[in-house]
This record gives sequence, structure tokens and C-alpha cells, in this order.
Amino acid sequence: MDRRRSLLSLSAIILVLASASFVWSQFRGGVEPVVVPVNVRDADGKLVTGLTKDDFKVTEDGIPQTVSNFSIDPAPLSCAILVDDGMGGEALKRLVPLLEVMTAGFAPEDEMVAFRYDHFVWKLSDFTTDPKVIQKSFNELAKIAESRPALGEPGDAAAAAPGWLSGVAGRVTIGTNGAPNPIPTAADRPKPVPTSRVLHNAMYEAANALKSRPGSRRRIILLISDGQATISGNTRSLDNNVDLLLENNIQVYSVATDFALREGPLGLLSVYGAATGGDVYSGGSTSDMENAFSKITEQARNQYVLGYISSNEPRGLRSVNRKIEVQTRTPGQRVTHRKSYIQYPAR
Repeated sequence: MDRRRSLLSLSAIILVLASASFVWSQFRGGVEPVVVPVNVRDADGKLVTGLTKDDFKVTEDGIPQTVSNFSIDPAPLSCAILVDDGMGGEALKRLVPLLEVMTAGFAPEDEMVAFRYDHFVWKLSDFTTDPKVIQKSFNELAKIAESRPALGEPGDAAAAAPGWLSGVAGRVTIGTNGAPNPIPTAADRPKPVPTSRVLHNAMYEAANALKSRPGSRRRIILLISDGQATISGNTRSLDNNVDLLLENNIQVYSVATDFALREGPLGLLSVYGAATGGDVYSGGSTSDMENAFSKITEQARNQYVLGYISSNEPRGLRSVNRKIEVQTRTPGQRVTHRKSYIQYPAR
């Protein structure tokens, strides 16, 4: 077994063990409400509507919590659309004709900002409510798709792992091709063949753009990607990004292509989605991709929002990682929600 495959196996195991120990949002014990947006699906995968506060059971570290705040009101979306143009040419060719479909699910009051990335992160637009601006900003994808091999380049196993493992693996990686500062604009052009896959840097830039949007909006990242990342070029990490996303109530919804379809729950897309209460949809065919776009905006807009004051309090001055579990009282329903947070002592 070669070094890459050994690292991949080790990374997959560590991701499972570490997924519950990321640094989550900061809440002061017994003072600030813990906010948990949730989606509920039935056995057929359809969103369940019409539930009330009494239909939910919330536990924190296994201790039942009292839901004090409850909302079902749809909220306008602030969405960072992030396209991985280092993925395979076949996937890009599926996406290009669907750019109008990709933005069709957004309402007039929703706002969007566009990014793409391979070895650089490229900001393509400012926030706008005009879908045509977003569609036009991705015009370069058609040219990139023509020159790209059918399947993108695989990433590094260690780039999918928590920071400490990436640091160790980085010692055996020669060279770097970091993203420039400032971020290039749409007028610039990428190199023909990406030498690194800066998914983590791209996720950071998208989250950083969203964090200043009004709290009355639901903040989401819509990522179309094969889920590959490399050590070379990425100055941001998976665990630090999850912290940033959860601190700012940003959920990650992904449309998976190529490698990401094979990696399933151990892939980066699934880790980002599960940690933030988002989701991953298949983009393996044109119809899959089209279906994913319509479902993501529906899911993000129509959420139950639960709030509770934790009955747990940290002992002493140390913070505590709290595990959240949300269920409904109807068997067979699946609830998607954020999994954990870090609780800090009350002041």
C-alpha cells in the first residue's frame, strides 16, 4: 500500500473520531441561548412541515433541554455560491447549462455572491439580488471545461484531516503554491492546470463574506465540488473553518461530483455539511444536479429554528464541548441539525 493510500485510510479514521470534537460556536453557560436550525424529512426524504415546538425533543450531552424559542418563519437567504473549477471537465460541462437553474430557486429578496476556485480563490461578484449577474460571473466555466480532463486531479488525504495531522503530513510535501493576497478578480485568469486544490481557502473566503450579512438572513454556502483538497496552497484548515462557520451560523450545502460521490460520509463535503447542519446532494448526472439545486434552496429556506438555554454549566473556568441531539416524536423521521458547540463559563 503506497503512502497516499495509507494517509487516506488514516485520515478517514481520524475524521470519524474527530468530527465530534471540532471547536463549535461560543455560548456562555446558563446565559446565552443555543440556536439550532433543523430540517425534518420523512421516510421518503420529503421535508416535513407543520410541526410545533412540542414535536421536538432536544438533549445536550444526553440531558433533556427545554425549547424556549421556536420559529418556522421562512427567512431570506444570503448565499455564497462556490464552484470548484478544478473538478473534472465532464462535471463542469454538466454545470454550465444549468447556471440559470442553479439560481432559479432564489427569491427576489435573496442575495448571492459568486466565487470559484482551483489553485486560487476567485471572487466573481459582489452580493446581488440579480440572478443574471451571478450567471454571467461564471461565464469563464465554459472555457475551463473545454480544457479540463474528464476527471479532476485527486487531492491529498492529509488535507482532509484535522489540523495536527495535516501539519505532520506537510513535512513530506515539497513546495507550495499559496493563494495570492489580495484575491484575484474575475479579470484575471487561472493557470491551465491547477497545481493545488484550495477548497479550505475557498470555504474561508465564502464564510468571511457571509459573516457580515444581517442576522435576520439565513446564511448558506452552496458548493459544487468533487471535494478534493491539497496541502499545497491551503493556508486554512478544516477544523478552523468549521469553527468560523458555526460561530456565524453558516450552513454548507454541497452538490457532489466525481471523487466526492465515492467518498460519501468520509469526504470533506459530508464533514462540512454534517458539522454545520447542511447537506450533500448528488451531482453525478444532469438530472441529479438540477434536482439538487431546487432542493437546497427549499431546505435552507424552510427550517425549524429551536432555541434553548443550556441546563449544563461548565465547572471551573474551562470550556466544555456539548453534544446536541434533536429528534421528533414521530418514528422514522430524520432530523438534520448542528451536532455540537463549545460552552464557555458564565461571566
